[in-house]
Amino acid sequence: MDKYKAFLIFGPNGIGKGTNAKAVGTLPGYFHFSTGDMFRALVARVKEGTASELELQIDEIMKSGRLVDDETTVRLTRHNLETAVAGGRIDQENDYLLLDGVPRNVEQARMLDPFIEVCGVLHITAAREVAVERITNRARIEGRKDDQDPVAVGKRLDIFFANLSPMLSYYDSGFDGSPDYDSQVIHYIDAAQRPTKVLLDVLACLP
Repeated sequence: MDKYKAFLIFGPNGIGKGTNAKAVGTLPGYFHFSTGDMFRALVARVKEGTASELELQIDEIMKSGRLVDDETTVRLTRHNLETAVAGGRIDQENDYLLLDGVPRNVEQARMLDPFIEVCGVLHITAAREVAVERITNRARIEGRKDDQDPVAVGKRLDIFFANLSPMLSYYDSGFDGSPDYDSQVIHYIDAAQRPTKVLLDVLACLP
């Protein structure tokens, strides 16, 4: 089977990563694939009674409170992509995927290699203090208490970037660890800009 051509979308939640990927996904030739949407759709299909055997197994894992392991997450990703191709929603020969939420670690990255051709990494983020402000402000607007504490958000961001670094190194051996690293493979996009400028920068990285 031919590989899917894909751009990976990396960045902390609440900084505009998904918003921009979704916007680009409305354009011809691009398909936004979000693992968050994937798992929400799985839950909906279980309730409807239309879930596949794999989805039923994953639902049992989630209901038990366990984390879905890397191999199962990648299997479900591949299953959903193949279903989208079969349904005519993805033109595998011509479309570019925007992968949002996968891979989450180097192990998942390795598992994706047999069927995903990574054309580039879009690293949408901002300076730590800007990211904290963006995330806490959004939480207050949406009435969510989980992301309203700047100290807790800052600690989660530190963990996120620590986990992200090995993946950026996996895709670009020259990655130097800086949060605004930019190369022919990794495209740093400053989320602190106006939303229209962020979207323009994203589009400028795409074919």
